[in-house]
Amino acid sequence: MLLQVITNSDIKKLKPYCFLIYSDNILESINILDLLSKDNPFLEIIGVSYEPIDQAIYLFKERQNGRYVCIKVLGKYENWELPSKILDLINFIDKPDFIVVDEEKNKEIFVGETTGTANVGNSQWQREGRKISAALKQIPMVYQTYYSGTDRSMFAPDKIDRGEAKGQVRQPTSLQVINHFIYSLRYQVPSFVIYYPNPKYDAVIGIDRSKTKGKALLEQYISVCLLNSINGKYKNSKKKIERYIFGQMLNFINEPVPYRKTTIKRIDKDFPVQPTNKILKSKGEAFINYLVEFINRDVALSEKFNLVNWDYKSFSNWSHRYKQTRLLKLLTKSKLPFLSYLANGTKAGFTLDTPFLIKLLDKFYPNDNGKFDQKLNSKLPTLIIPTLMLQKRGDKYIYKVDPGTGEIAAFAELFSKDLQGNKNMNVLIYVHVPGPDKFSTNTKLFKAIKYYADCLIMNERIYEI
Repeated sequence: MLLQVITNSDIKKLKPYCFLIYSDNILESINILDLLSKDNPFLEIIGVSYEPIDQAIYLFKERQNGRYVCIKVLGKYENWELPSKILDLINFIDKPDFIVVDEEKNKEIFVGETTGTANVGNSQWQREGRKISAALKQIPMVYQTYYSGTDRSMFAPDKIDRGEAKGQVRQPTSLQVINHFIYSLRYQVPSFVIYYPNPKYDAVIGIDRSKTKGKALLEQYISVCLLNSINGKYKNSKKKIERYIFGQMLNFINEPVPYRKTTIKRIDKDFPVQPTNKILKSKGEAFINYLVEFINRDVALSEKFNLVNWDYKSFSNWSHRYKQTRLLKLLTKSKLPFLSYLANGTKAGFTLDTPFLIKLLDKFYPNDNGKFDQKLNSKLPTLIIPTLMLQKRGDKYIYKVDPGTGEIAAFAELFSKDLQGNKNMNVLIYVHVPGPDKFSTNTKLFKAIKYYADCLIMNERIYEI
């Protein structure tokens, strides 16, 4: 698409309403503004000024009433003295691809994360910290990814680099959508995932998603967020698109999928625990209608749609994948019951009997005897999240921040907080691979640990955070 080149003087004469866009790099900003410039029912592109070339200004005209709107590309976060809210957001755990700011109100109005890959395998939770930072700052967030892609997480990096690892075509699990629903409820702010069709891989799975909206939804939602920020007159249009996006997310987790020689709904395969499963299957449409009103602050919080009021009887015994690690091996032998959301292997599990867990930890770690009772609230269940942090290669330690960072954020948000964000489970993080005594605490993984962990066990002892 060719855009007309205009000057800053041309823009100034039209007295547009102004927005700014910061991003991880300048291309992230340009890609989004190019998207807004194509077949947009809300904004008509007028032209682009490249004065200077690395701070392009896109000028649009509002189709409904002719108002001019401009968006200036500021590009890489590190090149600017950032407002404190943006600085806090990008430093919380991880920085998102882009943030749009209403310059005239000095207000952050949109956070976006886009990717050319599907969230499968180790990349499933990679962006979770970025989503949480936006939710905590009460900024609407859209994560764009694909319905399907290849999982190559089981291959060594050198095989992937040589193109020898083709991988298996997979789709994201229902948990990604469920977590977005929970973030929207808990923080009362829009938190969406928009899936793009991926015809090559969708065909392998046998699903035709050619009529599914992807880019159009992202383009239209950013546009109405911009316009609504000016005077609030696009609230109904914004709600309509929000309802459509939530509906598309709901449809995805209720799709039929093959399972053990039969067909069941995706959510029954991925997350069969209550009340989440029942609400999203049998009251899905009502839930979405409520959620749109709630995030727009037009209705109060309702227990009727409390997705995290867990019925522990619906959970299965935790069948974890860490039987060879010291702590999980000892806990398995102890017969202390642990629960998780699936009967087959999952990354995280919890016990309802924290007093017994504390007694076991005192016994397993005599040098820390008495400390666990100070870190874990014995009246709450305790969630255990095993993770890597470092991996030894030869004489060197390599930092392994993914997928652990996102897993910690995702599972801690899923299970350890109630609907209002109050803690209702302890979080014990167990680094199950030995590491050095001194290491960087500035990694995104350690930031996630520091925010979520009540107790960190590393090198088989308590590490004081």
